[in-house]
Amino acid sequence: MHSPELANPLKRSFDEMNLKRDADDDSNPPPSPLPSSSSSSKELSPRSYQWKVFEVAKRRNTIAVLDTGTGKTMIALMLIREIGQAVKADGRKLFIIFLAPTVHLQFKVIKDSTGFEVEEYYGAKGVDEWSAKSWEKEISEHDVLVMTPQILLDALRKAFLSLKTVCLMIVDECHRATGNHPYTKIMKEFYHKSVDKPKIFGMTASPVIRKGVSSSMDCENQISELESILDCQIYTIEDRTELEVFIPSAKEINRFYDASQFHNLDLKAKLKSSWSKFDNLLLNLQGSPMTQYKDMDDKLKALRKRLSNDHAKILYCLDDLGLICAYEAVKVCIENVSNAQEEFEFYRQSSSQCKCFLQEVLGIIGGYLPHGT
Repeated sequence: MHSPELANPLKRSFDEMNLKRDADDDSNPPPSPLPSSSSSSKELSPRSYQWKVFEVAKRRNTIAVLDTGTGKTMIALMLIREIGQAVKADGRKLFIIFLAPTVHLQFKVIKDSTGFEVEEYYGAKGVDEWSAKSWEKEISEHDVLVMTPQILLDALRKAFLSLKTVCLMIVDECHRATGNHPYTKIMKEFYHKSVDKPKIFGMTASPVIRKGVSSSMDCENQISELESILDCQIYTIEDRTELEVFIPSAKEINRFYDASQFHNLDLKAKLKSSWSKFDNLLLNLQGSPMTQYKDMDDKLKALRKRLSNDHAKILYCLDDLGLICAYEAVKVCIENVSNAQEEFEFYRQSSSQCKCFLQEVLGIIGGYLPHGT
């Protein structure tokens, strides 16, 4: 499930920083606090599990999966200090980017804890109107840039910033890197095409967030996709003993219920017929001259796969949760249909078939609901 590490000149330079410890070593990490990087920064006192994640993240691109409140930002601060100090000592002018949906709190924590020159960037600051000279000034004066992902995406597209001058990119709430989110576009349009790639550290409480997940295979597929997009491997703490001292696990209560008595074969047949109809439409579109381009053929295959997955999820809800839940699940699927406005006409028409299928299914199931539901 994990993607192998790719060759990366910047990563090799990090490996030279005496980072010889085995990433998966379960031995106890050093309990002593990290010294402050300057007189203006605070001393960091990480917990042992934070040390473990830190050691792994130094050696490879990592997605840290830890519960809310366990201190993922502490690990990010440790990486910023470690890599930032090494880059400064080496005399290179590289900077660190911290991406987050909201930036001010992260900006303040980094500024207070590292002693580096830190600045924050967001839409309301007027960054959208900045010129190349404005960005050059920011890069020359700061070590860490804290910004929303859309700000970075826009700056990369305008060639105001380049990933080859970034040594570390931290991605907060990295589970958002799916579909058309700016995180995904940054990685696909720039990171994966870059020769000199920055080190990546992602943080999330849950790598799986999409509604309608119906099986362990769904979860595995989503995790694998996230790892591929972010060029990372997920790492979490197996021994929760210390974690539960700080964040007690929720108490689980099991409730057992009888199996569903729903056996409406007529409804299932109608749903299968609808899926088959739209699947054939997409199959016919695959025979179009437009699909001579591999990119378009791959996109149509992905649409057919999505159509099939949505159909399977709806049947799962129907069998295990009943009519009303299946009806609501279709609504969720409709909400999750990607906005294809940025694509050209042929793909927009093809993509619309998925939404048409779901709308037809919504009508079919709605016809079986009791009146007044």
